[in-house]
Amino acid sequence: MQLDKDLYRKVYELHRQWNEAEKIERARNAGQLSPEEAWRQYIDLVEFCWRICPEQGQQQREQKLIHLNRYYDRLQKLEMWRHARAQTT
Repeated sequence: MQLDKDLYRKVYELHRQWNEAEKIERARNAGQLSPEEAWRQYIDLVEFCWRICPEQGQQQREQKLIHLNRYYDRLQKLEMWRHARAQTT
């Protein structure tokens, strides 16, 4: 199947214009949402992401846990080093 290059360019340009209009709209409405409305939008976004993301496999969960443990261990070492030298970061 051949990709129609002209159609692709038109769609890409329309998508770019739509994104630009969205950015302008967000900038124009910045700070106008109440904290409750902003929180509700955040919750809706998280729920949407959960619906479209596939479930993690066992190996992915184990790998993520390994990375989180490694990160936590490094943070603990950094804090011990910082307290030993009485420095703040």
